[in-house]
Amino acid sequence: DHTVVLYAPTRRDYRKGGHVDRFDPARFAADLGPGHTLVVRLHPSLASGVARGLGLSDLHRRGVLVDATDEPHVEDVLLASDALVTDYSALMFDYVLLDRPVVVHADDWGAFAASRGAYFDITADAPGHVSRSYRELAWLFASGTWQDQEAARLRSGFRERYCEFEDGRAAERVVRLLMLGERGGALLPAARRTEGVRDRSGALVER
Repeated sequence: DHTVVLYAPTRRDYRKGGHVDRFDPARFAADLGPGHTLVVRLHPSLASGVARGLGLSDLHRRGVLVDATDEPHVEDVLLASDALVTDYSALMFDYVLLDRPVVVHADDWGAFAASRGAYFDITADAPGHVSRSYRELAWLFASGTWQDQEAARLRSGFRERYCEFEDGRAAERVVRLLMLGERGGALLPAARRTEGVRDRSGALVER
């Protein structure tokens, strides 16, 4: 009966070890208030690093939050949550398929983009509201803005732009095209379907 907020930060290439504390997760859990559970899942590369030693595991033991870093299937963690707070993690592309709110916490976007590069500016083309400070992040949840109509509009637009092929039938399309020779329900030309392959000597061998 709780609102489950998943916090899934990614690693930083501009910091040795890859971990940067963006905010205090214990404070965020407290600020979310009664009826909320904060779940934290670190990037897999940080699972055994300094981030775990800075108190996350202890907070889990004390019941302040749930440390889901070691859960073997991230899909289960996504399904169990009602909202995602992330920075630049690729998990957002999977999460928007659930049509649940996403908040992008981008307080170090300039440093992140300069050190690693980016395909696009996530702060300008986000799947939900963007916070650039902890104060803004806390306000988004305290005010309920994280799940307002604007958040839904941004999420829908993001799905249309970046997730058009994620309809649950991608594997079927691959099999039909590459193994069955079908394209749009029709067989490919016979020449394409009987295309040969070369053996170790380089000779063409018909399939």
